[in-house]
Amino acid sequence: MYDLCDWFREGLVVIKGLPGVGKTLLAAKAATCFNKVAWFTFYETAERLAKYLASAGLNPSLHVFDLVSVKENAAAEFLVEKVLELGPDAVVIDGINALAGEKERELLHAVFYHGLSRDGPVIVVKEGTEVTPTDYVADTIIEVEHKIFEDGASIRHIKILKARGRSVRYASLPYIITEESPVVVLPREESREPPTERFTTGAPELDQALNGGVLKGSLVAVVGPPDGLASKLMVLTAVALTRSGHRVLYHHHKVVPTFVKFAEALGVNWRLPGLTWMYHPVADHKSLAWWYKSASMINREKYDVHFADQYEQVAVVAGKPLLIEAARLYQSTLTYPVTTVLVFNSHDVWRDVAKDVGSLADYVFIFRRNTLTAYAPDIAEPLRFKFTVDWNKRRVIFTKT
Repeated sequence: MYDLCDWFREGLVVIKGLPGVGKTLLAAKAATCFNKVAWFTFYETAERLAKYLASAGLNPSLHVFDLVSVKENAAAEFLVEKVLELGPDAVVIDGINALAGEKERELLHAVFYHGLSRDGPVIVVKEGTEVTPTDYVADTIIEVEHKIFEDGASIRHIKILKARGRSVRYASLPYIITEESPVVVLPREESREPPTERFTTGAPELDQALNGGVLKGSLVAVVGPPDGLASKLMVLTAVALTRSGHRVLYHHHKVVPTFVKFAEALGVNWRLPGLTWMYHPVADHKSLAWWYKSASMINREKYDVHFADQYEQVAVVAGKPLLIEAARLYQSTLTYPVTTVLVFNSHDVWRDVAKDVGSLADYVFIFRRNTLTAYAPDIAEPLRFKFTVDWNKRRVIFTKT
């Protein structure tokens, strides 16, 4: 995860962007880096601001001052007076757009003339993306961007437009607003040893052909026809893995009673300890928050394998741009070596997304009627099997061809 505090430790920092993108929440997240913050707002009361921040899981140590009732020509004087009186670790000015032209310059002059930004960081929240005097004197400029696609999918990013005296490694980073707190996610870049430990597929015949199973921590795509064959086989696999002592998280997108009937029709005990069934409406996948939450849940609960069922629906609802971003964010957020299985009940949808996201999958298992074709990163040629289901033992039996 990205440490936001590094960008707010000194100088004048501007957070800008269109209304509703999450600028105030980002400033409030930054405020949690300090013990005492003086917050000046031009747009709302202290009570409304506190309620808004608390709803997003943020309770920074704030001294809030409402500048709505302060005359424009007195705003700079009032701000400096309160800052010198309090001696805060950081200052937030929310809504500098309320001061136009010379009034904005006057406030900036006061900030620098009285040395406020030398004693501690000053964070300015600004509506819009146009360039004003504030941008010219800022040490750091962070723009918050929120893209909403035609199908309703949305992606937020923060962009580092300016960083005086500092190198910028990432010009753009995913920005997620969750129920707990806003989060900025940094791509994984630490050097890691290639995985060597194998994780069972739940089928001894497959494990043997795959040199002991799939590499632990892999991303596996399981693809089947529209009749739900892949889902049925993966439910059986999830139960078999749980019985072997593994902790399993199974995300599904059928409403709970329907999914329970589906599992019971397969004759499996869906109440097994160690097996967590998690329902999520498909519509939740239109933002990156779902992938971040599921990865955080895995880190916290330490699941060995994560099944994400009916991914053909997720792919259609989310769209390819978000799906690509989500897969990267999910893998960047994970700190526990979970094996993730994406289940597609549509060859057509898989073919469509494989051109863009297929390279992110380490293994691809494609089921057709009674055959399986398996693609593995450490085996040159695809593996081919026949399979049958032993309904007495509730397991799948594979025969290599």
